[in-house]
Amino acid sequence: MTGDKDPQAGTSVDESQATTTAAPRVVRKQSLLLLNLERFALPGIFILVLLFFGLWDKTGSTFSRIANFQEVGSSQAYLGILALASIIPLVCGQFDFSVGPIAGVSQVATAAAMSRFHAPLAVAILIGIAFGALIGLNNGNVIARIGVNSLIVTLGTSGILLGLVNWYTSGQSISLGISPTLINFGSTNLLGIPKVCFLLLAVALLVYYLLQHTPFGRYLTSVGSNRQAARLVGLRVERLTLMAFVLSGALAGLAGVLLVARTGSANPQIGTLPDTLQALAAVFLGATCIRPGRFNVLGAMIAIYFIAFSVTGLQIAGVATWINDVFNGAALFIAVVLSTAIGRRRTGVS
Repeated sequence: MTGDKDPQAGTSVDESQATTTAAPRVVRKQSLLLLNLERFALPGIFILVLLFFGLWDKTGSTFSRIANFQEVGSSQAYLGILALASIIPLVCGQFDFSVGPIAGVSQVATAAAMSRFHAPLAVAILIGIAFGALIGLNNGNVIARIGVNSLIVTLGTSGILLGLVNWYTSGQSISLGISPTLINFGSTNLLGIPKVCFLLLAVALLVYYLLQHTPFGRYLTSVGSNRQAARLVGLRVERLTLMAFVLSGALAGLAGVLLVARTGSANPQIGTLPDTLQALAAVFLGATCIRPGRFNVLGAMIAIYFIAFSVTGLQIAGVATWINDVFNGAALFIAVVLSTAIGRRRTGVS
């Protein structure tokens, strides 16, 4: 009968059933709240950083200028594309520490094609991207076909590339003969927004679509989640890994072309391993938001500009320039810890 008492428990059957039904609802609400907190914590902190430096008397007048936002937006487009280049191998469980040096080689190849070999702009751009893709192909072959650890391979590649750049340039920038059209693209605005930001947006959308809405992206995710399981279901793991590094190299090559557009030259001091670390810091920090525990394009873009505006605000406030390295290092450390913890919690790994 409804409302009968359980002689041992001392509660009615209806009350017991209601309690049993309500418990999962509470857990679901708590889980949803936690998920939303994880998703939007970094964007929320980013907004607070902008408000703080924009309203603080010591920084507000300079930080809030449109010119400051344009400069930060333009300067970080290069690192944004490097971050996108880093995401693709990471999705399939591999590191690429060579994206910065690849960009350095590509900027030299692009500038040299125009300055020393008088190549048309379109050809010079294709040469820069092709250099990046070929280096990525070499990395991918060694990692996928031979089975060498990606960390070792890409660090070794970085050292070789840095040496080759310094040998070819003798440590001097290549600044003569650069196409004015390319320089104009890297230094001007459209509708008040730096043109390079539109390039970053286009590349980000392409990478997002590739990873989220194509079989190739789903296959990469499967390989990154469990290589053996992916191989057992028929995925060509080696080829997918190889393609991931080729795409990563091509995007890093594009970042090198963008460097030439931004600076009007090829500087051998730009496009180094610290650039890679900044890109990785953004990627791992981005993995703590939007899609927590997973590398994602939107999160990486938010992280790039969160770090950039935070450092800019501190520098305007008069903090020493070394804060840039400390901030990026701390961001990378904290981001790796958080993204790893979130990923383990979601997969139930203790």
